[in-house]
Amino acid sequence: MQFLKVISVFLLTLFSTPSISFAADSLSLSGGQQWLVFASKQDATEAVQLAEGFQEALQGTPYQDKVRVVRSENGWFGVVVGPVNFKNLQLARQQISIDLPEDAYLSHGRRYLETVWPARNLRFGEFEAQNHFSLKLEKLRVDAGLITEQTDPNDEFSKNSKVQVVGWTGQNKVFSFETEPSYFPQYGQSVEVIRLAKETEFPQVVIKQFTGGAHCCVEQQIITQNREGSWVMVQGAVLDGGYGYSFEDLDGDGTLELVSADNSFFYLFAPYAGSFAPLYIEKLYYDEITDVNMDPVYQAAFRKELAYLEELAGSEKSLWGENGFLAGWAALRARLGDGMAAVAQATERSRSDQEDFRKYACPDGAPSSKCDYENAVALPFPVGLTVHLIGRGYLLVQPLR
Repeated sequence: MQFLKVISVFLLTLFSTPSISFAADSLSLSGGQQWLVFASKQDATEAVQLAEGFQEALQGTPYQDKVRVVRSENGWFGVVVGPVNFKNLQLARQQISIDLPEDAYLSHGRRYLETVWPARNLRFGEFEAQNHFSLKLEKLRVDAGLITEQTDPNDEFSKNSKVQVVGWTGQNKVFSFETEPSYFPQYGQSVEVIRLAKETEFPQVVIKQFTGGAHCCVEQQIITQNREGSWVMVQGAVLDGGYGYSFEDLDGDGTLELVSADNSFFYLFAPYAGSFAPLYIEKLYYDEITDVNMDPVYQAAFRKELAYLEELAGSEKSLWGENGFLAGWAALRARLGDGMAAVAQATERSRSDQEDFRKYACPDGAPSSKCDYENAVALPFPVGLTVHLIGRGYLLVQPLR
């Protein structure tokens, strides 16, 4: 999927940003304990991608939660597992359930400075292989359960499931919530305990449920405290794909943003595969999810994504004439204050309107949702793009006086 390829670069390149708060636990080991080093990479993004692959391969083993990426004194990033107690590499190869790289080795980590992945302010559990689990972060413990009911044993689609989450501080139950029962596949349902709002006494709980389907969707709920300290469950975005929000500290303030792609760009000016959805950033403040895309502190992230798109179009020059690409490209430039010039250049580059993939409006100019579909008018690409960018807040229009 194109948008995953686009956004993954930005979700991973943050690991090379020095301002992010990484775990500062001691990495120098002694005695029989060592790190099993799978690989060393100069690029943090590549190291994190490798680590995620090794972690997935080690699922169900005692080592699945021991994979990490560490930064060394020489600036390289090591993909390591541990601490482990293997006396030599031969024993490690015998006991690890996956084939180790030929250049794997054991290290006491004397030159390791910090853990850069995974983040220390996140605990994750999924229901694919279990129906109940517990997670703990800071002073909050969460018991999560998947409750499934099937009305017809011969009909898989009569099976409804819901997620129940109970929160504890010590022996005190502080909340209990559950999602609405609905049909979900047997995979793609998870619970995360994570610090998203620095104002609240306790961290947040995020429930993700994959609806199934080729391009759809992840329903998300966030359990958090409001200004009065009461616990509430708020509706998060329903997002394309199977991943939902990613959580990254893009502004370096110690709490995580809710990072996704602007799903409104899918199927708008091109089919799904030809749509390029720009980075979309939100932040949680108590129980309010706030759009922070126009905050100047995030311009570095948008510049990086724009650079990636332009590099991609440099190798696939046909993209410069495709409306799905041009729309995402113009939206990123609008985030950087260059929107109208970008729309003009997108207009010049566009080869033609693509039938069935155009922005629509009512005859009186109102959004198409305000009139019958049969009466809606298809807008030419330059007009449709401008209307969409204004409606989504990419272009700010001063009211007439």
